[in-house]
Amino acid sequence: MIKGLEELLRGAIDEGVFPGVNYCLIAEKTYLNSLGKKSLFPAVEPNDLKTLYDMASCSKVVSTTTCLMLLLERGKLRLYDAVQTYLPNFRHQDITIWDLMTHTSGLQADLSKASKLASREECLERIFACDPIYPKNSKIVYSDIGFILLGFVIEAISGQTLDEFAKKNVFEPLEMADTGYNPADIERCAPTELRQDDIYNGYVRGHVHDEKSYILGGVAGHAGLFSTVTDLSHFMSMILCDGQYKGKAFLSKPTVDLLFTKQVEMTSGISLDTDSRGLGWIVKGCMSSSGDLTSPNTIQHTGFTGTNIWIDRCNKVAFCMLSNRVHPTRNNLKLIPFRAKVGNYVISHFTGRK
Repeated sequence: MIKGLEELLRGAIDEGVFPGVNYCLIAEKTYLNSLGKKSLFPAVEPNDLKTLYDMASCSKVVSTTTCLMLLLERGKLRLYDAVQTYLPNFRHQDITIWDLMTHTSGLQADLSKASKLASREECLERIFACDPIYPKNSKIVYSDIGFILLGFVIEAISGQTLDEFAKKNVFEPLEMADTGYNPADIERCAPTELRQDDIYNGYVRGHVHDEKSYILGGVAGHAGLFSTVTDLSHFMSMILCDGQYKGKAFLSKPTVDLLFTKQVEMTSGISLDTDSRGLGWIVKGCMSSSGDLTSPNTIQHTGFTGTNIWIDRCNKVAFCMLSNRVHPTRNNLKLIPFRAKVGNYVISHFTGRK
């Protein structure tokens, strides 16, 4: 069965879905492997399990959401606190942490012309100048802006930078030694896109691909995390074990239960599949990146650079796939339909199939 999965992944490499891919599958046991190339330009380099991948928006759930849930457990915040409580410069008194975590705040998705942001100060000024573009809680609009603000909330409450808090409170307890922001060993990183502008010239490597996170110094609530499939296997195992890691409580079971609880959903036409969001995580729903066969009790997220992670609580299966599909260009969109096909293979072959 694992041979069939790897044949599927090798076929995708041959078809140019991505230069290479590292995966972790947790089912009856844990499988990890590295396939293809880490780099194609300016030189071809082999891939291996030590390759660090830019997690892109998967940073929102592995790091930011987890940090927020730890602060919640420690009595430092509640979901319905106004963001302004912690960020006085944020002008919108009625927007809460819950609104940001569910992508229903009314804030826009992104900053226009982000690649032209010239300084951290300019980026911050534009973020705090954002006004709602739709009525709060009227629909779901996936927003980087919301999660950038959540990163600032973590820093305001903890008195530490996001990367410091995440390292001490998430990555070290879960033995995720290679996970963090602004990696020191650039050679271990899979390069992403060729960027040629006034801010950066060359293949982006060892620096975050997202332009907003880059200009913010590589540490932001929406993007900036780098990790390996080995480290992510620890994280996924913890979630599957109801918050326990190696027999020690990391998160409480009620907290993990909450992560799997739908908070908002939006229907489309006559479809019975809905766009469903939990806290940070997508909860199965329509056009699922985990495929058609994962249970409704599945949390998942994707990253623009070519990463994705999903955890199916009913089937007791977790899977992550790390790639640099944007190398050398973001115009390669072949990964989008392929992710779900991989999920279908995993669930149909690793959940008691005889």
